[in-house]
Amino acid sequence: MVSDRNVEKAKDALEDGADAVDKAAHATADKVTRATRRAKDAASDALDQGNDTLEEALLCAKDVIRQHPITSVAVVAVVAYLWGRIRG
Repeated sequence: MVSDRNVEKAKDALEDGADAVDKAAHATADKVTRATRRAKDAASDALDQGNDTLEEALLCAKDVIRQHPITSVAVVAVVAYLWGRIRG
């Protein structure tokens, strides 16, 4: 009767609401997963770029040291002396 129809309508509305919540939860989870993957990829790319830059700087430093060994030793000695003076 009337109350049975109202109960059925309420059940249908609850099921529709539950389905909508389920779809929204899945959509949100998918968006978060994609955003996490993009962030991971960006961090990995930045790390790779940083490693490449560091390797390049070390190669340049090696070349300079090989070209000017005496000057390089003198610079290191001055830096070590100043560092020792600063640290006390």
